[in-house]
Amino acid sequence: MLRALMPLLFITSLSHAASNPPKFEFKSLSSAEALSPSAKSVRFSDLKGKVVIVDFWASWCAPCKEAIPHYNRLATKYKDKVVFLGINEDDDSKERDAFMKMQEISFAVFSDKEKQMAKDFQVAALPTLFVFDKNLKPVTMYRGFNDKKPQVLEKTIQELLGSQK
Repeated sequence: MLRALMPLLFITSLSHAASNPPKFEFKSLSSAEALSPSAKSVRFSDLKGKVVIVDFWASWCAPCKEAIPHYNRLATKYKDKVVFLGINEDDDSKERDAFMKMQEISFAVFSDKEKQMAKDFQVAALPTLFVFDKNLKPVTMYRGFNDKKPQVLEKTIQELLGSQK
């Protein structure tokens, strides 16, 4: 059983976002193949049936940069059952693009230049990562990053994959 408990307000706001999901628009195609080789955009509702991880990050955020290799590993390990979506919050697309050329990212990355997705998900700090079950119901969120988070996230993924048909 998942041990993570979330405040009612958080669950309500994410449930609203999941039931009225934004359309994620690709701004960088570097990892579009993570969803579909020809994908330019994807609707959150189209991801039903897979565990979905949504990571809000920026190239200027040191903990965000530290987290990406760990998320790459998990995205690759669970690629057929889990969809990782990176939501980039950089204001400067040149900085983002330069970072993405230097750092391989093995999951789909979307630009949130207008900060609408961050508002929809009530992101207060970076990095912030949200986990949704196969029915796109919010399960938990992680704010910040430390060396224990990848193991906690992987355990959550395994529990979700094991607990659902």
